[in-house]
Amino acid sequence: MASTSEVGHNKNVANFGAAYQIFEEMGALYNPSNANLKLTNLAPIKTALSGVITILNTENPIYKNAVADRETEIEPLGKITTQALNAAKSTTISAANKENLESQAKKIRGDVKPKKINPETAKTEEISTSQMSYDSRIANLDTFTSQLESHPEYAPNETEIKIVTLKAYHNRLATLSSAVNAAGDALITARKNRNDILYFNQNNIMQLIKEIKAYLKSLGKAGEPYYKALVKLQFKDINK
Repeated sequence: MASTSEVGHNKNVANFGAAYQIFEEMGALYNPSNANLKLTNLAPIKTALSGVITILNTENPIYKNAVADRETEIEPLGKITTQALNAAKSTTISAANKENLESQAKKIRGDVKPKKINPETAKTEEISTSQMSYDSRIANLDTFTSQLESHPEYAPNETEIKIVTLKAYHNRLATLSSAVNAAGDALITARKNRNDILYFNQNNIMQLIKEIKAYLKSLGKAGEPYYKALVKLQFKDINK
């Protein structure tokens, strides 16, 4: 959805705060006929944006930490799966069932593992895709463990690949992934709320700044220094 990076969004937010200070500095000179441009109507937008940014700054580290915790826990999944598969292959389980186990193990290990994403810059689509990829691997571990449990011949002595251990591992991963999903969804919502104010609401900041620039130009010499100060603030539209 967004071509503007998180840095670009943050700069737009900061520049709107700077622009608002310019309008306040103008005092009585800033008196647009368009009600949408009046300070009394810009102030609630500024307040709303500040609130959204506070939430966003809270949700971002929560998501980042949840992702890191899951990444640490899931790191040995491929190795553990391979170890359990080899243990199963060493038993008298039928060849057909060993093939089924191997097929399930491949789904867990994956030819292409979920791409690690940067929580600071990840787009909504990247976050959602990553969630589904990890959840799929974790669900496949549950299926793999159930398949192993269905064979009495699978009774390894190694603690790390016993059925009870694999089940406990799956539960830890599922819990951690649920935390990531919840944090990711909250982050998506926070970014959406910010973007609505900046770009998509009827009186979005990009449109308001464009109209205010026109208004300041209409003031002639009196408004010229304020217009020049405003145009130095670079606002980048999400659609450009």
